Amino acid sequence: MPKKSPGPLSNLTDWPACFLNLTAMGAAYYIVLEKDLEGLDTTMDGMSLSWHMETLDALARQMGVRPLSEFFSMAPEELADFMDGAEGIKPPPLQQFPAQAGLTTVKALLARPEARPAMHDLRDCERILNAAAGQGVGWHFQVDV
Repeated sequence: MPKKSPGPLSNLTDWPACFLNLTAMGAAYYIVLEKDLEGLDTTMDGMSLSWHMETLDALARQMGVRPLSEFFSMAPEELADFMDGAEGIKPPPLQQFPAQAGLTTVKALLARPEARPAMHDLRDCERILNAAAGQGVGWHFQVDV
């Protein structure tokens, strides 16, 4: 009988890098604001971010900015669906990040030609995070699988 491979959240000690494994499953990153901003459309595709997250994170590290995947967070109760086989592991609490911190990374990536495959998603992130920063609203990435 083949050995079952561990799920993406079998090792939450490498949080949020464990979510990089979700990219092969057709996942999409999207922004969740800590509160709704009137008139702001926060929809985005997010698939190109998912497909290119490892490359984007490597570029961010080269430029000395925080990698995008480090802005991932999820409420512990929502993580339960992903934690099959990870009994005894306590997920981290939901984290909100300053929008300006995300903008710093997004703007740095937009300047790099290597980020072109994710350009549309990065532009959406820039639009949403600019609005959030202007109103002092926190945010985090979540993954839709």
